[in-house]
Amino acid sequence: MSIGLEDTLAYYDEAAFSAGFKKTMAFQPRVIKQNRGSSGEGIWIIKLKSGSYCSSFGEKSCADDEVLDMMEANDNHSEEHTVAEFVEFCLNGRTSKSGTWTTTGVGKYLEGGKAAGGQLVDQRFC
Repeated sequence: MSIGLEDTLAYYDEAAFSAGFKKTMAFQPRVIKQNRGSSGEGIWIIKLKSGSYCSSFGEKSCADDEVLDMMEANDNHSEEHTVAEFVEFCLNGRTSKSGTWTTTGVGKYLEGGKAAGGQLVDQRFC
């Protein structure tokens, strides 16, 4: 669902998040926010490690193996993961596909669906 700028999106399901995040991440650094809580857990500032962004939104999508530099807002700790690992963590939490995480959070940000508050907001980090 588009909200505001063309690359500001709200996600309520796995397919929309996976495709949408790869497209927005290829364009500019991001802030990804879960809908639950206000302590900063599940709010990620994310940049491509390569720093190689496309010049216009929708021009390309990130590959699963592109590396992300990330910082979580609750304690400002840094993590480095691939796009695929980040998507897996957001959708399913800690699994064999999500790599090793140091966050105290559990991921699974869309768990329970829209009715249970499962939502991610994806916006530019300026």
